[in-house]
Amino acid sequence: MTETGALQAEESPVDLTAELPLDDENVLAEPPPSFWKRNRWPLVAVGVVVIAAAIALPLWLTSGSSTPVGLSITTVTVPVTTGTIQQTVTSSGTIEPASQASLNFAVSGTVTAVDVKAGQTVTAGQTLATVDTTALSEQVNAAQAQLTAANDRLASDEANGASTSQIDSDESSVTSAESSLSTAQTNLSDASLTSTIAGTVASVNLTVGQQVSGSGTGNGSGGTGAGGTGGTGSTGSSSAEIEVIGTDSYIVNTTVDDTQIGQIADGDQVVITPSSSASSPGGSSTTVYGTVGSISLIGSQSSNVTTFPVVIDVTGNPSGLYAGASADVSIIVKQLNNVTEVPTQAILYDSSGQAYVTEVVNGAHVVKDVTVGAAENGETQIVSGIAPGAKVLERQIKFNAPGGGSGGIFGGNGTRGGFPGGGGGFFRRGTGGGGGGGSFPVTGGS
Repeated sequence: MTETGALQAEESPVDLTAELPLDDENVLAEPPPSFWKRNRWPLVAVGVVVIAAAIALPLWLTSGSSTPVGLSITTVTVPVTTGTIQQTVTSSGTIEPASQASLNFAVSGTVTAVDVKAGQTVTAGQTLATVDTTALSEQVNAAQAQLTAANDRLASDEANGASTSQIDSDESSVTSAESSLSTAQTNLSDASLTSTIAGTVASVNLTVGQQVSGSGTGNGSGGTGAGGTGGTGSTGSSSAEIEVIGTDSYIVNTTVDDTQIGQIADGDQVVITPSSSASSPGGSSTTVYGTVGSISLIGSQSSNVTTFPVVIDVTGNPSGLYAGASADVSIIVKQLNNVTEVPTQAILYDSSGQAYVTEVVNGAHVVKDVTVGAAENGETQIVSGIAPGAKVLERQIKFNAPGGGSGGIFGGNGTRGGFPGGGGGFFRRGTGGGGGGGSFPVTGGS
């Protein structure tokens, strides 16, 4: 029988060939305590502080009561200014040339010349490569002879007073021979692969002596953008025998999700910021601009989010842009110019929902009801109630953690002995760095 209160070892398979850990009295030693057992009380204490702060802070902010322990408030005076408030939809995308052409021979044959290489600048209509024309020239000669014979037959039958049906048959033969000659001449012309656009050769997948199957149409397939229109086939195709990209204009292909797609429209202005990789080496490191060129009506879904393709036309021809580089875009869907504005955190609300600010007048604090408008990037429009040039109060709050640390509740590394995460502030105007001292503004009562 097991004695009540005695420690029982947990049954588990034991490798009998392994050396068992014994204590000084040759008794099987207990396993070392787990991480949770070693640290459970500090962890519990941290959890209690976090939960208490999460509950107490919102209650205090809405109650207007005195400052709770652990929170310090700083009141700063900020000016009422005029400025521009923009409401934007942000996304990211890929820079592409506005025009590009994937070119393939339209006729079969053996490549006899490749006249360009990647990186070379070409003009529209310039010959890039050719195939052997011997058989194609013979087809033209044969078609010409067939047309000549058909015309001679028609002329003879008309001179000899042939029947109407015979004349009709002769005329049909002439028409057929003319069509055959036209096709043969087109094929001979297509023995030269020419560029449909002016630009730079991006890739060449041809060598002299190579057999081509004639999968293209005319002098190759051309297009606009990375999914553009024009010609046949797909632009930007890796199977192109020669690919040419335009370098005088660019687009950005991006997507916007279904919650924001209704906010944008063709012609909206766009601020485009190329990624750092787009600006090295010698690329554009400055912001460029554009407009919304097209918005697709057909979306695609991934992870329960539907996104719609949007094409942005880059304004002008800024230097240093590279096809395939990424870029961040900010589509301006609404812009208010010369509006009266204050920091959003300077606006408070009473129990009825009326917005107000605290104006500083000759050292005195005067409550002013205001009507608010649009808000963006930490600034809120004041429609009425206070004028530019006035000064208002903005309150900031700093959390002083137990043990001497301080800063935002969920900031960076706390000070030694302080609450974990003592640095960095919650909101836009927080100024604390890692290790304590961070602050964040709030909108508690006056």
